[in-house]
Amino acid sequence: MPCGGQGTRMRALTGGQPKEMLPVGRMPLVEHVARECAASGIDELLIIVAPGKDAIAAHLAPLAGAPGMPRRVSFLEQPAARGLADAIRLGRAFAADGPVAVALPDNLFVDDAPGVAQVAEAYARTGRHVVAVVEITSEEAARRGPTSVFPGTRDGELFEIARIPDKGERGRTFDTGGAPSAFTGVGRYVFRPDVFDVIDAAERELPAGAELDDVPVMQRLLAAGQLVGRRMRGRFLDAGLPDGYAEAKARLARA
Repeated sequence: MPCGGQGTRMRALTGGQPKEMLPVGRMPLVEHVARECAASGIDELLIIVAPGKDAIAAHLAPLAGAPGMPRRVSFLEQPAARGLADAIRLGRAFAADGPVAVALPDNLFVDDAPGVAQVAEAYARTGRHVVAVVEITSEEAARRGPTSVFPGTRDGELFEIARIPDKGERGRTFDTGGAPSAFTGVGRYVFRPDVFDVIDAAERELPAGAELDDVPVMQRLLAAGQLVGRRMRGRFLDAGLPDGYAEAKARLARA
């Protein structure tokens, strides 16, 4: 679980604490996602943390092995915020030549099967790398983060992605481009172990000092025919934005 971001969009709410520790109901965001991982059958969890985020380990470490939590919770520091793919690559040894699930702590999924379980099912069925995909309407776009529109075609619970746009310059929230709704990738993935070599290859083509994001990695996987989207059931809550966080608190007030 990558927890290395700076949380600049949520600074007015965090009061200096890690955004992952913002409370939603009776527990912080990071614990909600750790419990989702456990409910999806994950027994070992690695948290990638930025310097100064000691509160995350202080909260989660004592919960390892408790009911509803993974048996083992480990922590590894990402010295500099170099991007999501860089954080994922830090889990190479942890993955130990097996598939690895990635769950972003500010994305929550409610009212259906656990989010990680849904992408894991698509991985087991297809053998391809999987990214969670959700349909966002123009009315709810202001409560969702500034990801790009993924054009593609629906195939039952799978989504065959036609193209992944460059990250580029984007607004502060999602933009459907004038359409009533649009699909985008969100913070649940399952990768085969060869993803680490793909991350290395993507880094070699980056300009010096550029962020090693997940977008060029997914572009490479898609070009090789090895990436598929999983259309997520249930409700997606983007708690990494103030409006989305307010929605998450209202939906999970008693969770």
